[in-house]
Amino acid sequence: MVRRMAAALACLLCAACSTVSSPAPTPTPAPPTATPVPQGTPVPTLDATTSDIQDAFLTNLNDLTSDVETLATAQCTDLTAETSANPTEVAEMRGFAATLQRVASTQAALNSDDVRSSLSDLTQALSQLDANLANCGIKAS
Repeated sequence: MVRRMAAALACLLCAACSTVSSPAPTPTPAPPTATPVPQGTPVPTLDATTSDIQDAFLTNLNDLTSDVETLATAQCTDLTAETSANPTEVAEMRGFAATLQRVASTQAALNSDDVRSSLSDLTQALSQLDANLANCGIKAS
């Protein structure tokens, strides 16, 4: 699951980098108009690319948060079985979480209240997981 999310994040970063680095198309001059037309107040919007990047990032972020919450609320017997069967899972989750936090802080397209809120939810879920691991006597790296 974490490797699939890491691959999706890599694709997301490639899309973000290519979007940011591609040159803007040369604007085509519009013919002059005879009568000026009053314009309303512009409404700030996200362009389609920024919205797509943010949606893909939030999908990865929310999927990871859900996986962390599943372990954070597991009974000790289930948590012990899961961490025994997948001894690197918790470390991989923490690593992926750190990567998502780092990417969110460096990409302008991810500078939004939705992303900050979801990152906060992930941080809280990781704290709950740490508490549950400690409560169950499981030492995770």
